[in-house]
Amino acid sequence: MKRKKILWLCSWYPSKSEPFNGDFIQRHARAASLLNDIHVIHVSGTNDIQSTSVFVNKSEGLSEKIILYKNRKGKIGKLINHLNWNRIYKKTIKDFINENGRPDLVHVHVPMKAGLIALWMKKKFSIPFIVTEHWGFYNEVLKENYGTKPAWFKNLTKEIFLNAIKNSSVSNYLAEKIKKYVAPELKFEIISNTVDTGLFFHKPKLSGKFRFIHISNLIPLKNAEGLLFTIIEAQNFFQNIELIIVGSENGFLEVTAGDSGLLNKSIFFKGEIPYSKVAEEIQQSDCLVLFSNIENSPCVISEALCCGVPVIATNVGGVPELVSTENSILVEAGNTFQLEEAMKKMIENYSSYDKKKIAEDAHGKFSYYIIGKKLDDLYKSVIT
Repeated sequence: MKRKKILWLCSWYPSKSEPFNGDFIQRHARAASLLNDIHVIHVSGTNDIQSTSVFVNKSEGLSEKIILYKNRKGKIGKLINHLNWNRIYKKTIKDFINENGRPDLVHVHVPMKAGLIALWMKKKFSIPFIVTEHWGFYNEVLKENYGTKPAWFKNLTKEIFLNAIKNSSVSNYLAEKIKKYVAPELKFEIISNTVDTGLFFHKPKLSGKFRFIHISNLIPLKNAEGLLFTIIEAQNFFQNIELIIVGSENGFLEVTAGDSGLLNKSIFFKGEIPYSKVAEEIQQSDCLVLFSNIENSPCVISEALCCGVPVIATNVGGVPELVSTENSILVEAGNTFQLEEAMKKMIENYSSYDKKKIAEDAHGKFSYYIIGKKLDDLYKSVIT
């Protein structure tokens, strides 16, 4: 069947100034490009440049145009920034259509604010759009959540969702939250985050201590300190284990580990590392631990499972949708007693986990081809 031409308008996307911003959206793009021609446009302001810069990347089935403009400061600067964003985006869309013809469909990733351009395209060019929401801020637990946004933001978000020909989300949990806060009549297709299984696959671990691994941006909501304190408080039991922490620098955690005498003995900080190195660290670990207070649909769980690595995680958000009793143990958020018991249980019953089957099952859910096929089916359902 003929490949469809899909224009992606992305509110978040990796760029020179923010290399990890929406990297999960980029992986969706790579998955979708297996069966369709995907053209990504992302426009963003940054303080890292002096003048507007354009970055173009092309590979089979996927083109990415990233345009960065210099942010201005102050209240007037915010207005100028938005006007620049709007002007640049619309000009880029017109240039794209002149060079490539009309796309068959527009796909918005994160409605605010790329969805504003989709609304304009629908009105000007009569091109329909679909929306995928990745943003997990429809959650009252967060200090800054959808409910705290001004009325204009909520009204525009609702208008984008209601004007989309179809909507999708990465988890049922997120979809239900959006319906609760935005519009109960909305319907969603669920298409999970995807994993590069060329990197994340089962590989026998080298011998050594039982290794737990935690991967996150180490913000407070990830509660890495709760995990760290659990390890420290249970040193006698956990003396034959290692904890690897991958993520942004966190001085408090490192000082705490140092004060315990465990730093660089059984607790190791790797910092931020490339995606391929994340895969290698997981492959050489025995169990992923994610002790978050809230979550949406964490990519790192899918990545660990694709490596055949079982998971201990909190029973929050979309986490239960990703795991089963065959590959995980769930605990309540903030309950360090449950976390300690789960870690003991994982060590004592580790031989019961079939790592090859865990990886095989995960590949069947999260691989580029599987998610690319689901995106293709979504496109087929609206393109006549």
